[in-house]
Amino acid sequence: MIREIKETEVKECVEVIRKSFQTVADEFGITKENAPRFTAFATDEERLSEQLNGEHRPMYGYFLEDKLVGYYSLAIMGGKTCELNNLSVLPEFRHKGIGGELLKHAFEKGKELGCNLMRIGIVDENKVLRKWYEGYGVEHTGSMKFDFFPFTAGFMMKRLVEPKPWDEKEAGLYRYETHLHTVEGSACGVTPGREYPAIFKERGYDGIFITDHFFHGNTRPSRELPWPEYVDAYMKGYEEAKKAGDEIGFKVFFGIEENFEGDEFMIYGVDKDFLLAHPEIPHWTREDMIKAVHEAGGAVMQAHPFRDRDYIKKIHLYPENVEGIEGINTANTANDNLAALCYALHFGLMIQAGSDTHFKWAIGDGNGGILYEKPITSELDYADRLRRRERPKIFYPEELFEGLGGLKVKLPVEIHRNGAWEDMDLEEIKQWFLEAGATVEDAPAQPEGIVHEIVKKLKGREGLE
Repeated sequence: MIREIKETEVKECVEVIRKSFQTVADEFGITKENAPRFTAFATDEERLSEQLNGEHRPMYGYFLEDKLVGYYSLAIMGGKTCELNNLSVLPEFRHKGIGGELLKHAFEKGKELGCNLMRIGIVDENKVLRKWYEGYGVEHTGSMKFDFFPFTAGFMMKRLVEPKPWDEKEAGLYRYETHLHTVEGSACGVTPGREYPAIFKERGYDGIFITDHFFHGNTRPSRELPWPEYVDAYMKGYEEAKKAGDEIGFKVFFGIEENFEGDEFMIYGVDKDFLLAHPEIPHWTREDMIKAVHEAGGAVMQAHPFRDRDYIKKIHLYPENVEGIEGINTANTANDNLAALCYALHFGLMIQAGSDTHFKWAIGDGNGGILYEKPITSELDYADRLRRRERPKIFYPEELFEGLGGLKVKLPVEIHRNGAWEDMDLEEIKQWFLEAGATVEDAPAQPEGIVHEIVKKLKGREGLE
């Protein structure tokens, strides 16, 4: 029997997860010393209790009579996507169909929760497990090496629901994706640039911006290359996408995502010649970057400013001298997105939306982006609109924010004000949230329609009526 996990059963869940993943560790030489973050070693009662009570993750167990022998949980991501976590079956109860029943239950539960896609992570060297997932229609989408794991992380994806057609109320507007990664330019990218244009055109888009991670971020080309060679390699994903787009009459624009200390910036309106003319970019500060981009006629938007990830130690907010922020990034959590909108409202920043797409399977009705009444003609055209504060309308899945409780900021925050960095008191940030009409901390829910109301307040022209 499969049923929801109770708070009193968290300790049993930890035992099932650790024992299950220990067999994987033993098979592939994974130890507490070489991979302390691996599930077999990192899972404890505190962590699971936080996921159950703090993050409100759906958790389910497989019970034989009163004994827990299998487990899984779902992490609800942005963009109508969920992630299957810790699918486990005790070793002595394997090969009895329990894992398959749990997996099929997870697929159905994901659909009930409004998810169109399910992400699954595996040890990529585990070919038996990969084949098992593929037997249930799960596709392998890519792999990546991390410094903190001795194995290769494998990424798999299951489409739970086919995309729906666009809402008729958006007819007549030009639709664009502003945040997109390719396998050629971004180390975390999975899909080749040439494959994107046809997919987005079929989905009714009028153009896309290829925004691969640049030099200080999760870039694909080696930083050891001579500068012209690095730039050539970095541009490949965009150039392949542009070529494919030209062949079918679809607009592909160039953009950049650059990183500093976990804070990232979207750059629009510059080109390959700009990059080649600035071999000093590896030594740039944020201020250097913004100044040079503006001098070239470009625009800068801070990406997902409240992103919370385990590799980010501090949130850096930069409201000065940028055109605005990415107010909604559908690959991020509802909490992080609503926090960003409140931040934009407090400082009067312009917003855009994007999907932060890394693989073609994620393209669907869970994406976000921008809309204009007149088509974007070039990178400089979009940059000029941002600099003139010709605000785009935005689109995003409203379901992204369903069930969101009080806003929380778990990381320390630093802000650049009056030309200098200063640490922020989290109480001040809470006031931004409250002023915007949002709830904080342990509040059970957000006010109905809060996102729409904030977007309307931000207005100009963004926000669909």
